Amino acid sequence: MFIPKMSTDALDEGKWYMMVVEGKTPPRRAGYCAGSCSGHGSEAEASEHFLQYQLDREVDLWLARRGERACAMCGEPTTLRARLGRNSELVVLCRRHQSTISLQTLARRRVPALAAQEA
Repeated sequence: MFIPKMSTDALDEGKWYMMVVEGKTPPRRAGYCAGSCSGHGSEAEASEHFLQYQLDREVDLWLARRGERACAMCGEPTTLRARLGRNSELVVLCRRHQSTISLQTLARRRVPALAAQEA
């Protein structure tokens, strides 16, 4: 599971990072925060940084499926899907909305901290 978490390490204390938490393994930084990231001032900034990582590296577009469902952006029936992040649910997006911008908009709506930034 990925969660924004404030660091308690002496050098980074008080800074926010996106962390991966898996069972008994200690949490570790994820996405761009795992690299040379110097930390963030808020949970929302860490979440936005991870969203950008997913948009840059973990997007699958134009996934065709059999059953038609309503596009998450406009409601148009479509068999097309997209995915943001590994092992995540498919998102229904019509031909017009198959883009990282649509995925970014939907992701921001789902995460309260990111929705506040969009407003």
